[in-house]
Amino acid sequence: MFVPNHLHFITRAFVERPPRSSKELDDWLTELVGLVDMKVVAGPTSVYVDEIGNEGVTGTITLATSHASVHVWDHVKPALVQFDIYSCKKYSYEAVLNHLDKFGIVSVDYTFIDRNNGIDVIFSGHRPE
Repeated sequence: MFVPNHLHFITRAFVERPPRSSKELDDWLTELVGLVDMKVVAGPTSVYVDEIGNEGVTGTITLATSHASVHVWDHVKPALVQFDIYSCKKYSYEAVLNHLDKFGIVSVDYTFIDRNNGIDVIFSGHRPE
């Protein structure tokens, strides 16, 4: 029997090689799901937004155990990536960070939250430290 374990990993990263197309981000999200051994139920769905000041690709993927979402601002240098994955299935935040590093992390702030009995921060960090 499946017992939910509500975990939320949130990142804010500056990167050298941001995804610049919906296909590139869709592929990255699909690979992520395989790395954390989850099941896709919808998506991924990504689009490029060309609104001045908000340029970049944004995407989501719906999982049987919840979701992952990412927003990229590619007109700033280095590019800004805001990403989160919420799941009621256990997963490795290290695997998620390593996958995010495909974009060439310059620096990243992250928080891992346990949402089982409230909202408890398991840990927060910054890289490079």
